[in-house]
Amino acid sequence: MKTSRADLCAAFLLAVPACAHAQSQAIQQVTISAGALDQRAQSTTTAIVVTRDEILRQGDSSLLDVLKRQPGISIDGAPGKPAIRMRGLGAGYVAILLNGLPAPGGFSLEAIDPELVERIEILRAPTAETSGQAVAGAINIVLRKAGKSAAPQAELKAGAMLDAGHTSPSLTAQRSGRTGALGYTFAATVKRNDKTYAGVATEEGRAPALLRHTAYDDHQVNDSLELAPRLDWQPGQRDTLSSQSYVRWQRVDNAKSELEDVAIGAPTSFPHGYHSYRAHVAQGYADLSWTRRLDEGARLSAKLSGYAIKRDADFVYRGMTTGDVLLATHRVASGPSERELNFNGSYRRPLFKTHALALGWELGRKRRDEYRREHQFDAGGRPLLDSDEDYQARVERSAFWIQDEWELNEAWSAYLGLRREDLHTTGEGNAHAPVDVDSGVWSPIFQTLFKPGGPENKGDQFRFALSRTYKAPQIVQLMPRRYTVDNGNSATNPDQQGNPNLRPELALGADLAWEHYVGKDDMLSVSAFAKRIRDITLDRVFQQNGVWIVMPDNLGAASVRGLEFEAKSRRGAVAGRVNLARNWSRLDAVAGPDNRIAGQPSWSGSLGLDYAAPGQSLEMGGTYSHRGGYAARRSPQAADYGGAKRQLDLYAVWKRDARSRLRLSVTDLLHRNYVERSTYSGDPDLAMTVVHRTRTVWRLVWEQSL
Repeated sequence: MKTSRADLCAAFLLAVPACAHAQSQAIQQVTISAGALDQRAQSTTTAIVVTRDEILRQGDSSLLDVLKRQPGISIDGAPGKPAIRMRGLGAGYVAILLNGLPAPGGFSLEAIDPELVERIEILRAPTAETSGQAVAGAINIVLRKAGKSAAPQAELKAGAMLDAGHTSPSLTAQRSGRTGALGYTFAATVKRNDKTYAGVATEEGRAPALLRHTAYDDHQVNDSLELAPRLDWQPGQRDTLSSQSYVRWQRVDNAKSELEDVAIGAPTSFPHGYHSYRAHVAQGYADLSWTRRLDEGARLSAKLSGYAIKRDADFVYRGMTTGDVLLATHRVASGPSERELNFNGSYRRPLFKTHALALGWELGRKRRDEYRREHQFDAGGRPLLDSDEDYQARVERSAFWIQDEWELNEAWSAYLGLRREDLHTTGEGNAHAPVDVDSGVWSPIFQTLFKPGGPENKGDQFRFALSRTYKAPQIVQLMPRRYTVDNGNSATNPDQQGNPNLRPELALGADLAWEHYVGKDDMLSVSAFAKRIRDITLDRVFQQNGVWIVMPDNLGAASVRGLEFEAKSRRGAVAGRVNLARNWSRLDAVAGPDNRIAGQPSWSGSLGLDYAAPGQSLEMGGTYSHRGGYAARRSPQAADYGGAKRQLDLYAVWKRDARSRLRLSVTDLLHRNYVERSTYSGDPDLAMTVVHRTRTVWRLVWEQSL
């Protein structure tokens, strides 16, 4: 984490190449009118662009369903609790960006409606401009842009989703246009998600012997309203002002029931449990951007952005006997809120006809406040626990970067960047000691693109990237407060506690890729990557005063590597796509076998076909996605296992006329059960296996252009 002045000077000199490399050929410019594959082929930095047409093609209700079909990306987790993974790595290894900046803490890919998104950019290798917190890569969500047409355009979409007998209606309206120098887009979505999740958890143990089954049924209702206005104003030839906003109101009402069946051993304290969770969430994002065009092609830009989220939640747990006799009641009122303010900018200019130099800054401040009031009563209403906790945390972030993209000759272009990012996290509360943590990381990045045939032969090209990235601890991981389970505390169901001594993970990675392009619709790509991660964060399970606790800790280093294959092709009305990824990892601090990073699948991939003939009223297609199982040992005693996931999604679109469409989507037609397993080998020897039942979801939407 420490860098000498000599190292800094050397990196800076490398970032601004000598004039001797200058060529007479101008740098290739990627215009917005180019197709997604054309942009990908021309760009020196490796990126996959998912266009708006691709986002909306299958009628998905969540961005996660769109992303699971993209190369190297898989969706993990139990039904109702999805987690995105890139190259098999999840949690903070994947940088989620919103309009090019790190997404706020409360931003959820699952929550945002695909209708509000303009495009998605998947960055396998980081850039100095975006984020150094991208060990596995970055996903940039770009919200809808302002309208360019002088004639107003409007669209209305009304539909419903059917899931296990529960109907979830939705309504989306969009209007865009331009009045003189002012362009605007306004999008609004109101919808309900009404879903039920069910499954069975089996606990097995030795010394003492245990065999216990717990069936659960979880009914979740989520009502939301989303607004996404965008304004662009160009008062003169040189200046452009724009404002992007995103507002979401959400109401959550969940009810969960758990019922035990004990074959061997003793029951838990509450064989029958009932959970009730209600919450109101309000969140908003807004920014104001200014860009000025300067002489000689230079450009200066600045953006001020703010984000806020507030959640007020009430949780009630009723512990009962199998005969529904009330034993205890737990009530928790909690209210986390976050506020974030960021100011960033950049200066860009071409140099020596072959260089595109850019430098910039980011300054941010985040504050998180949370209260938690917990009261526990016995069956007679007598208090067992009365707790009133609160804490405040602040994160100050600063980043400065410089990058240069240049053409060494007609066949070879390169990118070199350097980013310095500093974080200062402080926190205090009435239930734990104060936290004061500083971290700073230098992130040098190099990428290059080589086309053996030169600009006249664009078929084959090679990419190479070398980067240093990191993963910073989240606020909740640093706060030493404890989150307790309501029933059945054990080595496989422990309380959670933060660790104020947690350090950032540092990673050095290399990427190599071969790409082959034919025309504008066909491509083939094979890539490989390798990463070495230092101070990796693992979960440490231990017992304290008779209570089992899991706490994150830095335990040694890890190696990660993988291979990825991707192909796209179009033949007449039929378009096909396939991708496949193979991942490996190894933890130095844990002996084998299965000493791999938690949750990383060995295999993942998807196969898709689309049919769309010009002049015909019917389009159809589908995607089969597969995520292989995994086995990972978190420590010499603890291990996790996850079964394979297989999903088949289909869609069909009937075009009534040029303005009217009817879209039918079917998600998870196979509805295979998903299995998770956690084990602890020691004293005691425990295993918990959870079988989650899945269901097919049907969605029908009428789309009308006005």
